Amino acid sequence: MHTSDLPKFLADEATAFAQFVAPLTEAQFAHQPAARWSVGDTAQHLYLSARPVMRVLSSPREIFVQWGDAEGPSRSYEILTKLYPRVLQTTGIKAPASFSPRPEDVPADKTTMLTRLTDIYRALADQLTAFSDGELDRYQMPHPALGMLSVREMILFMGVHTRHHIAVLQAY
Repeated sequence: MHTSDLPKFLADEATAFAQFVAPLTEAQFAHQPAARWSVGDTAQHLYLSARPVMRVLSSPREIFVQWGDAEGPSRSYEILTKLYPRVLQTTGIKAPASFSPRPEDVPADKTTMLTRLTDIYRALADQLTAFSDGELDRYQMPHPALGMLSVREMILFMGVHTRHHIAVLQAY
């Protein structure tokens, strides 16, 4: 996916989640099935997962030195879509505590939560305009389950992650 396509890609992912949530009542949004996250918790998790990516992308480029350069070409959305569920299944890894919603941090209403999520995806899209195609593929950053991802892969992963959680919620 070309750099110029990534902002729309992120906007589309935020829209997909918002469209999934739109028909839900506030009670449905907040309902927490046994041992599972509510839809609101999931939205908060997506938001919490995007924040560190935003911090890195809005930092000076020197931040990437600590992780070195990517060793190969960036993988595609399709490859990441196949890789992520396989890693989850084989490792049993769960979201780190810093990416897990805490009741006191989840906004009380779905409009506020969806605005937060959409705003951070938009802000990420804005940050991408400062990166060249080469930088998106050269710079990398750590992912808790997938290891080092190029910046392009991390942005594509955000779409994979959003769709993964929509599918999980649809299965409730």
